[in-house]
Amino acid sequence: MTVTSRRRFLLLVGGGSLAVGSTALLAACSSPNAGAPAAAPTSAPAAAAQPTAAPTAAKPAAPTTAPAAAATTAPAAAAAPTTAPATTASGDINLYVGGDVNIRDLWQKQLLPAYQKVKPNVNFTLIFDEHALSEQAVFDKLAAAKQAGVPSGVDLWEASRLPQAGDAGLMQKMTSKEVPNLDKVPQDSYNRYNGYGLPYRASSVILAYNSSMVKDPPKTLDDVIAWVKANDGQFTYNPPDKGGSGGSFVTRVLSIGIPSDQLTAFQTQYDESKEAQWDQGWQVLKDLHPHIYNSGFYPQGNVPVLQTLGNGSIAMAPVWSDQSLSYLSQKLLPPEVMLEQIDPPFAGSAAYLGIPADSKNKEVLYEFLNWLLTPEPQAVIVSQINGYPGLDWKYMPPEVQQKYADIAKAYSYDFSPQYGTDRNKQWYEKVAGTPPPSG
Repeated sequence: MTVTSRRRFLLLVGGGSLAVGSTALLAACSSPNAGAPAAAPTSAPAAAAQPTAAPTAAKPAAPTTAPAAAATTAPAAAAAPTTAPATTASGDINLYVGGDVNIRDLWQKQLLPAYQKVKPNVNFTLIFDEHALSEQAVFDKLAAAKQAGVPSGVDLWEASRLPQAGDAGLMQKMTSKEVPNLDKVPQDSYNRYNGYGLPYRASSVILAYNSSMVKDPPKTLDDVIAWVKANDGQFTYNPPDKGGSGGSFVTRVLSIGIPSDQLTAFQTQYDESKEAQWDQGWQVLKDLHPHIYNSGFYPQGNVPVLQTLGNGSIAMAPVWSDQSLSYLSQKLLPPEVMLEQIDPPFAGSAAYLGIPADSKNKEVLYEFLNWLLTPEPQAVIVSQINGYPGLDWKYMPPEVQQKYADIAKAYSYDFSPQYGTDRNKQWYEKVAGTPPPSG
């Protein structure tokens, strides 16, 4: 096994070769970029530990370590997966993945060993980029290989830059012709990356409330606003520049003044002149300010919001689905805390896998990705990282649907990242009444 430093990782993506069956691990030296997770779900904080390299994919797979309650096979009542394309899969696959260590463990300990049992002659090399700090380096590697007319050595890539890479001619577009189970992915989720990525996991912002303090939980955004005003000091959220849960709440409220036929433009384009349509939402948030916890106290991040809810200081808050489920399983939130999605829903996002156009293993990868979009590996994702499946929930085993019934619903999408700076600056000016933080 091989553990590489950040410098070594950059050398690898810059043109070095990778030995099949080994694992390259990027040991990140800095904290994650707050802007990077916009295209990927937020993950729960992982316990501090020394990262280890994945065992070689060519060795016999160890048993999976998902909780015993996790579904490992789809029950008969669940929709049967579409049959994968008939092909003899074999080859050495360089898989580039970025995220927190829980995502590394998902691939290293769960998904890759499970697939090796299905296709023992397919070998994966996992190149892990902790916190996805080196996406640009991989993008540059693909671009340089195209310009030089040589293979990049990247076969499968999880990244937020897949649409840009696709537009640059670096990625293979995928449809249900190549990956039949793409027909079971929510259409909006597939469309977000224009066919250049396959959504295999997701998460969203949801509403958490303490059922011992909230007897009639709100079901709509209007209900939430009315509840906050009627229950002084029992609700808060983090500033939109400090975490996606607060950012999603602000975006949802700002959407009040945007005509429904223009929401998609806010999610996919950028036009500063359209920000006048936020005025109604800013007024709502300003009116809520004196009713916020401790007369307008906003915890400085997703985790501090959960901690404020967990210690009983508040009764309700917007939170990330995966983080809150992890906190509940670790008993960091009281069992009285319940989770639900409201109408219209808060924003969420998926994580996508894309195939570089120069990969020589496309047929092998189509078969793998089709397997990944079946109930068994999708149930592992749900149980292992408290994530949403890439599949539409209706294709998941009935017991999984039932367990997550209150949150297993469609989510909305955040504004285009170009709006982020404007939204954050205006929130401080119009809601908090303070200058935006410097730097």
